[in-house]
Amino acid sequence: MSDPSSPARTVRAASRALDIIEAVAAARRIKHTQIATQLGIPKSTTTQLLETLVEAHYLRRDPESRTFSLGSRILGIAGRYLAEQDIVQVTQPILSRLVTELDESCFLVVGEEDEAVVLWREICQRRLTYTMALGERVGLTATASGLALLAFRDPATWPMVVSREIADPPARTAILAELPRVAAGALARREGYVEDVASLALPLFDHGGRAIAALSVALPTARLEAERLGQIEAALRAAQGEAAGRLGYRGPFRTAA
Repeated sequence: MSDPSSPARTVRAASRALDIIEAVAAARRIKHTQIATQLGIPKSTTTQLLETLVEAHYLRRDPESRTFSLGSRILGIAGRYLAEQDIVQVTQPILSRLVTELDESCFLVVGEEDEAVVLWREICQRRLTYTMALGERVGLTATASGLALLAFRDPATWPMVVSREIADPPARTAILAELPRVAAGALARREGYVEDVASLALPLFDHGGRAIAALSVALPTARLEAERLGQIEAALRAAQGEAAGRLGYRGPFRTAA
């Protein structure tokens, strides 16, 4: 009689447990008999493995439908993996394609406290363009990317941030009126911080739905006619969707006017 604790049997049990987890992940919800049939595992063995996985919170069992789905422990592991992905590595090829498509300078920006920080950039080849240095910091209200990030913070903090950075009352009022639109999905737009330069941006969300960065395009206001604005917004939304897939965000995306 073979020893149930032998290394070979332990490895086989571990392999089967992983196969079960993958089968559940693929099906989202699946019954005991379906797992056993699909993987060719004896029902008694399947029962033991499922019980172990449920007890360890790798799977959960719905008592009403008698189906199994992924448990909190798997979701926690997935979340930690996604959180560790280098956002520059994820978005750099997206930014590169974006600057090729638009022939305008594009930026990846993150928020640190009340500042927007340039994490990566792709500069276009036009003679007349706008650029920011890697690591350059500006106030959150200075650029569209900063507004895109600020809009997804606690609205109670908006007046304090805006009043600290903008002295002109009408300008403060305009920014505070714009933030709810951006939070509802509108394209963030900022002009005037740098003379004759406009910036447009959309937030990037992680697997948990947090706005962790923003993609932006900066260009001379003279090139921002209505048709060009539509082209840039369409390209930014496509880039936002591609980045979301790589960062684990499954939507929905809001597209307020």
